[in-house]
Amino acid sequence: MKRQENTTMQSEIFIVLMIVMILLFIITSLYLAQLKQHQQPPLIVLDEAHGYSFHSSSASLNRKFQNQLSSLVINKIQTFAKEHKCDIVEVYGYTDTQPFSKNIKGDRFDQKLHKCLTVGCDIDKIQASSNLELGMKRAVSVVGFLKPKLITKNSVIKIIRPYSSGQFIDEKGEISLVENVRRNKLRRRIEIRLSRSKDLLLNY
Repeated sequence: MKRQENTTMQSEIFIVLMIVMILLFIITSLYLAQLKQHQQPPLIVLDEAHGYSFHSSSASLNRKFQNQLSSLVINKIQTFAKEHKCDIVEVYGYTDTQPFSKNIKGDRFDQKLHKCLTVGCDIDKIQASSNLELGMKRAVSVVGFLKPKLITKNSVIKIIRPYSSGQFIDEKGEISLVENVRRNKLRRRIEIRLSRSKDLLLNY
């Protein structure tokens, strides 16, 4: 009789422990999910060393670049956006410090590039006169490709913005040495960052 009671008691203790473990697992999972929503998503780096390249002085996306954006990058952006509750995508264009050979005067670069963002354009018909402008052209080109695919009726992403750091930031995220003009495939890159509009509102 006592042996049966002990067995029953052990079974009850085992069941209670299992319930406690399941509850702890659920609570931990919920906590980690909430924590992830407040963390900064990983940075997505598309550099020339890994096949994300532009022709010299060009901002047009070649077929390989477009295929990689479609097959790899878009899914990664959507996953990070959902996991981290982000609704803003920021696209940064970077170049190396190779001197820019073109000297364009009187070209209304800002107005023409703005038209690319609003109604579309042939990006390479707009001539850049500096690495900073070239970086912006490339960011706008990527934004133009991503926007119709990421901003849809049911998408959590609401805004995609282009930026340029030109030659000023190196591949380590530090201020670059302008006198170092060697070619660098890691410097020539696009970086994609995700953020939350609600975080911007908290600062006001």
